[in-house]
Amino acid sequence: MTLDGLTLHDITEELKNVAIGCKIDKVHQPQPDTIVLALRAPGKNPRLLICAGAFDSRLHVTEQKYPNPASPPMFCMFLRKHLTGAKITHIEQAGLERIVNIGLEAKDEMGHARPMTLIAELMGKYSNVMLTENGVILDSLRHVTHAVSRVRSVLPSLPYEPPQSAKLNPLTISRATLVEMLQKKGNAKIKAYLSSFLQGISGQTADELLFRYMPEGYENLPREAERLADIILEFFSQPPQPTMYLRNGVPFFYASKPYLSAAADEAVSFQSANAMADAYYGRLRELEALSRKRDALHRIVQKQLDKLVQTRQKQQETLEQADKAEEYKMRGDLITANIYRISRGTAALVAQDYMTGREVVIPLDTRLSPAANAQQQYRKYNKLRQSIEITASRMAQTTADIAFLESVQLSIDACETADELSEIDYELGKAGFAPKKHPAERAAQTPSQPHKFLSSDGYTILAGKNNRQNDLLTMKTAAPDDIWLHTKDIPGAHVLILNAKGNAPGSTLYEAAAIAATLSKAKGGAKVAVDYAPRKNVRKPNGAKPGMVVYEGYHTIMASPDKALFEKLKR
Repeated sequence: MTLDGLTLHDITEELKNVAIGCKIDKVHQPQPDTIVLALRAPGKNPRLLICAGAFDSRLHVTEQKYPNPASPPMFCMFLRKHLTGAKITHIEQAGLERIVNIGLEAKDEMGHARPMTLIAELMGKYSNVMLTENGVILDSLRHVTHAVSRVRSVLPSLPYEPPQSAKLNPLTISRATLVEMLQKKGNAKIKAYLSSFLQGISGQTADELLFRYMPEGYENLPREAERLADIILEFFSQPPQPTMYLRNGVPFFYASKPYLSAAADEAVSFQSANAMADAYYGRLRELEALSRKRDALHRIVQKQLDKLVQTRQKQQETLEQADKAEEYKMRGDLITANIYRISRGTAALVAQDYMTGREVVIPLDTRLSPAANAQQQYRKYNKLRQSIEITASRMAQTTADIAFLESVQLSIDACETADELSEIDYELGKAGFAPKKHPAERAAQTPSQPHKFLSSDGYTILAGKNNRQNDLLTMKTAAPDDIWLHTKDIPGAHVLILNAKGNAPGSTLYEAAAIAATLSKAKGGAKVAVDYAPRKNVRKPNGAKPGMVVYEGYHTIMASPDKALFEKLKR
């Protein structure tokens, strides 16, 4: 979401206490549209982030770490020249518009005071950051020429002209004026009309006001202007309650006041609007990085899978040559059995196949003797048989590699953190399917934790998120009498019912099987066969890849993948 004017108001009010009086120590531009000012003052070192992105324009104090480019951009160098050592004297928002003016006092070459203003215009795709002195633009993050915008130009040496707006500030508007404006609505759509004449009213805020006015759905009623005006004034007079709203663990909206209309699974409160905005964009940044890393691993695995599938197809074609090998042996046998009938230079032997009784014609090499022709057929037979034996062995390895990579594919989707994806990256490197990671790099990472659940009967259930975790759970964590579960002949997670002593209640067993089905390749199916056995019946063959085990003495239960049950039992 884009920062709205109302939330920006509360962020700016907090910044007055945090940043005014601080000096700018360093200036960084970690991304083309993002400026970070490292501030310093006695007892505090806040970092102020200004982002002019089209979809994430914002301004707030940040605790996030942003990697800087090897060489700073030109605008960053410009700001360093003019702002390093400058003192922040005031911070003001233009009404509830998304424009913040940061007053600065720097020193010129003679040591005289040099007042400047850093202006952050946070208006979506029209966002910009510019430094002005005496109302004149010194430079800006984005240069806007007359060819780009006929409304106003933003170029060095031009006077700064703030965007024009006739909207009214809902924090200072009188009730009489607000009622009068609402009475002029006419046939306009009420949601769009609210945004058209009031500052700081985003579409979400307009929905919230209408929801508070009429939760069952908006319709025209008598005395609408007076009643809606009271709702609006009451909403804007509320004290700040910074809240971030999430669905399925993903933040989708934040505001400095509670929004009753936000259809969220979870709401997280914050002590300050700055901390809320920083947490919101920090989490989105983390999820974006996670998504990029997940996609990169998927590409690596899919590329290797495609190669292996093609290899297995060729190997299958070679194995299908087994009948041809037997034909070469049969030809050699027939030539040997009928060698007395063949003379050098004979082009073909017509003989009866002693296995089928059919008459066959065997081409002969006229340059070779009858015995040499027989040996030629045997050599072809032996060569093909050896090839088939080698191919059969390689095909078994190829099939095992495909099963391993399919399990890795599943693990990638189950990962919830960057560290868990790094474990898979390391696992792929160790297996030879990706560049190998240095052992020290892997050792520096804290081992990730498996999924943990509590069954309806009170039993702890664990499930691995990747093959390394599967191995640790099965071969290290589990006791001999814990119950081990895995989907039958389908890649999936290793699941354990702890302290089961070889026998768990039926409801717990089904819940563990449903978890195994949900964390398997068959998670989109209706019913999935899940094998279960005491852990002591599970072993890992020598040289097997991570997550690969064999088991015996097992039973099978049918379970349905159930994401809702998965989330309900998860701890």
